[in-house]
Amino acid sequence: MEFSISKSELLAGLYLSQGIVDRRTTIPILNNVLLEAAGNTLTISATDQEIAVRRACTAKVKSPGTVTAGARKLYEVVRELPDGDIVISGKENNWIEVKAGKGRFRLVGLDPREFPDVPKATPDGAKLAVKITADVLSQMLELTSFAISTDETRVTLNGILIEGADEGRLRLVATDGHRLAVISRAVEGAVAGAGVIVPRKAVVEIRKVLEADGDEIDLILADGVAYVIRGPVEMSMRLIEGEFPDYNQVIPKKSPKTAKVESAAMLAGLRRVSIVSSERTKGVKLELEKGKMLLSTINPDVGEGSEEVEVDYSGGDVNVGFNARYLMDLLSVVPGESEVEIGLNDEVSPGVLRLAGDADYCYIVMPMRL
Repeated sequence: MEFSISKSELLAGLYLSQGIVDRRTTIPILNNVLLEAAGNTLTISATDQEIAVRRACTAKVKSPGTVTAGARKLYEVVRELPDGDIVISGKENNWIEVKAGKGRFRLVGLDPREFPDVPKATPDGAKLAVKITADVLSQMLELTSFAISTDETRVTLNGILIEGADEGRLRLVATDGHRLAVISRAVEGAVAGAGVIVPRKAVVEIRKVLEADGDEIDLILADGVAYVIRGPVEMSMRLIEGEFPDYNQVIPKKSPKTAKVESAAMLAGLRRVSIVSSERTKGVKLELEKGKMLLSTINPDVGEGSEEVEVDYSGGDVNVGFNARYLMDLLSVVPGESEVEIGLNDEVSPGVLRLAGDADYCYIVMPMRL
């Protein structure tokens, strides 16, 4: 087997494998990528048996064949090679040779027959098959994925719910039990009722596929597996089994006291005040009165801090405590010049954050007693 390929094309294919191969695995072949050369195409595959990615790359194939190579070492070698074409050939005992410019490397491989089968998308019989642009799906994940639980004992919260909200609308939901993020967007092909839970690691890898704006994505949700297809890239992932909590019960029906604030100003104030807050709870009190919001914290072990932020508010006085980190998670992913609406009721009711002008997004944060 021998082929030549541009450095940029090869790096693009190898890049997507880096977060999938698992250094802790006891199965050596899972540390490798599979390189399949045929026709004018090199197909690069990687899997940890939960998530798999396959990318087709344009190459000049001198002789077809299949080899494997250590995913990380091959990526590191290729990244440091000079720009231009790279020649890779298979050698005896599953070794491969990599040549570019004056550089020549020989890397240990494994028998490609040991590499697990990588599932291929099967839209027939899928629960949901939609087309969505990369930038829309990327925004939906960015505004929700930070709320995914990291508590491994709550399995169904260790991922993001993707479901058809209504005819022609797709909804994403994430929660860790302390906060909840919900977003929906108009998407071709969405139907009400079909939903799956995509694991946290898979969400991270999907976002890598979406890094460039533009292109349309095929999102296919089937029994036990989901697929994301974008141009030459196809990613599959096993889904989390179980029922996602009934999140509708958590969303307040109304928030009588609503303030509008510039996201950048509130984020800056929270960052400064939270420096002296408790490392464990990050508790910060929000006090609203006409035209201003006071952010404050008291930490007996460190000290106290407060900062006033200008807001558009004319309701009655109210104060409530929150984990500042939860508020900053949202504020750090929205444009700095945008406005955020904060809806409050009383000191024991959840806070509701919305993006000004976006009725299809809400972020619920449970209060703290301070």
